[in-house]
Amino acid sequence: MNTADNARSETSSLGWLFFICMLVHLLVMIAFSLLADKGFEFPVEVSLVASELTILIPGAIYILVKNLDLRSDLGFRRVKPGTAAMCLLLTMFVTPVASFVNVLSQLFVSNTMAQMSDTLMGGSGVLVWFLASIYGPFCEEFVFRGIFYNRYEKYVGPLSAGLISAMLFGLAHMNINQAAYAFVLGMIFSIVNRAAGSIVPSLIIHMCVNGSNMLMMFAMSKAAAGLGEEADLAEAAELARSGDMIYMMIAGTLVIAIISIAIAIPCVVWIAKHEGNLEALHDMFTKKYEKARWLRVSTVLGICFVLFVMFGMSKVLEMFNG
Repeated sequence: MNTADNARSETSSLGWLFFICMLVHLLVMIAFSLLADKGFEFPVEVSLVASELTILIPGAIYILVKNLDLRSDLGFRRVKPGTAAMCLLLTMFVTPVASFVNVLSQLFVSNTMAQMSDTLMGGSGVLVWFLASIYGPFCEEFVFRGIFYNRYEKYVGPLSAGLISAMLFGLAHMNINQAAYAFVLGMIFSIVNRAAGSIVPSLIIHMCVNGSNMLMMFAMSKAAAGLGEEADLAEAAELARSGDMIYMMIAGTLVIAIISIAIAIPCVVWIAKHEGNLEALHDMFTKKYEKARWLRVSTVLGICFVLFVMFGMSKVLEMFNG
């Protein structure tokens, strides 16, 4: 099989992988919902585990079928201690960028994590934190940066691969709010990984971002309980969207995000120098790569399926229920 055939075959396979992951995820969530209607309520921990398995298992099968190597093909390479430490620092500058996009998206939609807060608070604090902050990010980075980014990079170059994997990562959340900031984070993760020549940085930053957000959610709930009030983060988030408050939040987070980006860029360059990948990072933005066609029938099918779930499924269900 020649290079063109390889590109056609694998980009088509990657499209099918995305479609299968999304289909399985939806079917599992529907099954959980139907069982709940029948009185079989599952702990939130079970839902979190099952949700990530819907992408982890198809991803693992893909790796086995394609006989991919974790180190050379998926980027599971060691990084220097200094790089790992810098990734911890980078979390401080990445989070404000995601926060700005999160707030900006709330001009149009609700804060999804705030809407889910009551469910998350209903589980075991430590276990829920572990699943949302360690287990979840590992599964997502394994699939979206490990498989999608690294495999697309072979055929379309690193910058395009970063955009594609970030888009799929955003769509995988199946709601506008999370899709917006997940896309931005996904692109940042791809750039930092390129600088380090490894998937480890995105694992570290993703875990730290999720972990700190979960701790903040728990802290807000505890603080409200200490004041003798019932914590309702969803209601608080909706109040913040009303009136001029949302515009003040956008302005404030934008300023912090701009400052954070200005500091983050030298940090990423430092990682590239530290790992001996400065030329690779430079090439990501300047070199012209020969690009194969990545948008296959399978990819379009997967994207359309997710868009239907996001924008059309509720209307179809309303028609049937009506």
